[in-house]
Amino acid sequence: MGPVRTLPGKKRVGVRAKLLRLFAIQAAIISVTMVVGIFVANHLIYGVVMREAINAEAEHFWTRLAENPAHALPDVDNLRGYMAVDGDDSSVPEALRSLAPTGFHDLKLGDKRTLVNVSERDGRRLYLVFEAGRVSDLAFYFGILPGALVLILLYIMGFVTYTLSQRAISPIVRLANYLENFDFNGSSPPKLDFSWLENTQDAEVLTMVEAVNHFSERLAAFIDRERVFTRDAGHELRTPIAVLKGTLDLLEANGERPEAERRALARMRRTVDDMEALLSTLLMLAREEEVTSPSVDVNVNAVVLEQLDQLQSQAEKAHNKLAIHEHAQLQVRAPTAVVDIVLGNLIRNAVNYTRNGSVDVSVERGRVRVRDTGVGMSDQELANAFEPFYRADESRGLSKGHGLGLSIVKRLANQFGWSVSAHSEPGVGTTIEVDFNTAN
Repeated sequence: MGPVRTLPGKKRVGVRAKLLRLFAIQAAIISVTMVVGIFVANHLIYGVVMREAINAEAEHFWTRLAENPAHALPDVDNLRGYMAVDGDDSSVPEALRSLAPTGFHDLKLGDKRTLVNVSERDGRRLYLVFEAGRVSDLAFYFGILPGALVLILLYIMGFVTYTLSQRAISPIVRLANYLENFDFNGSSPPKLDFSWLENTQDAEVLTMVEAVNHFSERLAAFIDRERVFTRDAGHELRTPIAVLKGTLDLLEANGERPEAERRALARMRRTVDDMEALLSTLLMLAREEEVTSPSVDVNVNAVVLEQLDQLQSQAEKAHNKLAIHEHAQLQVRAPTAVVDIVLGNLIRNAVNYTRNGSVDVSVERGRVRVRDTGVGMSDQELANAFEPFYRADESRGLSKGHGLGLSIVKRLANQFGWSVSAHSEPGVGTTIEVDFNTAN
């Protein structure tokens, strides 16, 4: 089992981070709501309620004054009244005399903030001065301060809730970290140990542990069955191939056979060799530990030369020219069999779909490019070329295959972190490139 891979551009976010983000958003919303609420309440008190109350006081005074011309001006702790009669404002504080228009005026008298209401009746001008600072104090003590205490209480409750939530999901987070960091290649089958979760009382966590344990048991049984099948199948399939090869050796030893029979035996030899190579590849892919065994530096140039030599006779029958262009000496750290299979399949595929043309293999720094002048592929065929058992048109090839060559190349390249790219044009040819640098 390989490492867990995430989609490009996707970043995984843990449960704790999500909880922290959720509580941060909640705290921000509560804070903004509280501030806006206090601001609106202060505006309503100062801008609406207080002005209506002072207007009511002014109307009440004018009514009482009409009933009793000697009615005294308002003079209480927060509200004082001044009167100018027929333009005589000598009894009015100098700071109020410049307030010409009637209505409300914000005014600072000394170090006190005041709200002044100016009204006129029958040549008289009334100034009602209200000490607004008292209202601000009341708003602070009965509005802002309780609001701040409630806000702090909400923060404390949010923090406690976050802590309890963390404690509740802590076994899940630990389980996720344990599974993420577990080395599934360290043992075969892998042995999962959840003894550290035995004391948990969370039903959800216990359910997850039981499910993972059950999956682990099934996985171990599957791996064991696969190992037995691979061993037995490898033995059973290699035996008939060995018999066929031995029989062909005896038949080919007779040099007096007619030319037609020798050609038939040569075709049989190629088919048996292809079957043996395919069987070895499939068995190696089935035994993942063999594919990922400790690697050595492989000389790619030597591998290419060996493959070209093996395919020379097949290329000559199709009147193809094989060539290698060595622009660099390329060393790749990987099992020799893997490099041999990847490059062998690419070159063999190029030879198989080329007639009266050429197959050029370029070895460059970090990459190998195989270019042929064969039949080529359409965009649809190229999109499916690396799918297992896909063959675009068997009649265009020199020999029938199984449609596994490019699929095996793609699978091995993915397993070792290499990239494979292909470009093709019908009637012009195909170019396939393996970039070994992407594994670094």
